[in-house]
Amino acid sequence: MKLSIRPVLLILLLCTGCSGASDGLEQVKGNGLTFSENFNAYDGLDERENVKFYKATEKAELTLPSLSQESLMNNGIETESLPFEVEDKNAYVVTSEDAAGKLSHQVQLSYLGASEEGSVDEFFIISVTEMDKNPVDDYEMTGTVDSVGNSFKTEPLIGEDVIFQQVLTTDSALMFRYYDFDESEKRVIVVGTAANEYYAYHEGFVYHIGYLIDRQSNTEQVQNDMLNLTRNLILGKEHSS
Repeated sequence: MKLSIRPVLLILLLCTGCSGASDGLEQVKGNGLTFSENFNAYDGLDERENVKFYKATEKAELTLPSLSQESLMNNGIETESLPFEVEDKNAYVVTSEDAAGKLSHQVQLSYLGASEEGSVDEFFIISVTEMDKNPVDDYEMTGTVDSVGNSFKTEPLIGEDVIFQQVLTTDSALMFRYYDFDESEKRVIVVGTAANEYYAYHEGFVYHIGYLIDRQSNTEQVQNDMLNLTRNLILGKEHSS
């Protein structure tokens, strides 16, 4: 099965200033923002104003208008390529303004597994946010671990663009945040947990991706597979290695 996100941002961009929600999107209450714990000092995604939350309905067609036609963000991801059984899929759009009042859009796609207790123990979360300039263009790596000791390195994306990869190798972790929907409160909330993370900037978008599976199942082969999936998601299937 695929969760295909065809232009939701395009719908929103065309509907900027509209009085009602776009077709396929339901504006809902919400609080909190998602951002990378490691890079928020560079991209500023923890400091946004006039934030509005949208929950995608089943008929929504989500996309990012500047992405290539080959991008998996447009063509959909085969859930069979993920290292766990997907129980639920959902999507959210968050609009906000920076200090100068410029409108920005963020799309999140969620592929969720479920434990016997009903809590989410496995997931693959994709967050894509519009950004004019590369916020980590001058970022310098100072070691091979993050601030809590987990593996932290760069991998090539394309040209001078790179993917920052964090792998859970200790019992500690930087917080990974993602949007979820609280059915009892009918609002978007932010869930904080641990995850293996990828962060990249490419052609006007910040990509922040996280996945979580059982530590013993996260073998070196799985890590390489997820890195390749992330790379292909950003660039398109023709770049598959």
